[in-house]
Amino acid sequence: MPTSRHDIETILTCEMSEADALAIAELLITVWPKKDVTPSDRAVVLRTDRGDSHVSKDVASRSLIIRDGTQVIAHAAVFPRTVGTTMGDLTIAALASVCTAPNYRGHHLGEAIVRRAWQAVDEGRIPFSLFQTSERVRRWYQQLGSTAVDNQIVNSNAEDPRSCPFKDDCIMRYPADRPGWPDGEIDLRGPGY
Repeated sequence: MPTSRHDIETILTCEMSEADALAIAELLITVWPKKDVTPSDRAVVLRTDRGDSHVSKDVASRSLIIRDGTQVIAHAAVFPRTVGTTMGDLTIAALASVCTAPNYRGHHLGEAIVRRAWQAVDEGRIPFSLFQTSERVRRWYQQLGSTAVDNQIVNSNAEDPRSCPFKDDCIMRYPADRPGWPDGEIDLRGPGY
């Protein structure tokens, strides 16, 4: 079992080794198995920078992990994404692939890793985080200070730009209490994450 101090490693996407990508991919496939998707397939995606290229290294695309020995037991990806809003462009911290190995749940690893992923938001370097989750997990994110958003989410670069690029049924932002979240449509300008 993990230690109580939650040693969290930060791995910049641009510096991620194939071995680290495969270790993370093993966890992702354990939590979200997909037919015909191998760890190698997931590793390629993990090593692909999905963030904006104009941002500083301190908010660049990254994975945050907790290990038990060589096994990755918790993960979150966070990357900057400039989205279109009714108020103009807004760079947000996109939160994705948050998971904990089944045998390690209940030890607050998910909370520790998400709080680290939101560090740039908490420090004011990025104003908000935007992410998707299931209704089942919604309350957990609310306890961490998030709220559901009512904005229509679109991808102007998609074949059907009006359909929501997110697959989960709940779209949230963090923090819930920060003013300045725009009304109206949010254009991800790319696929959901």
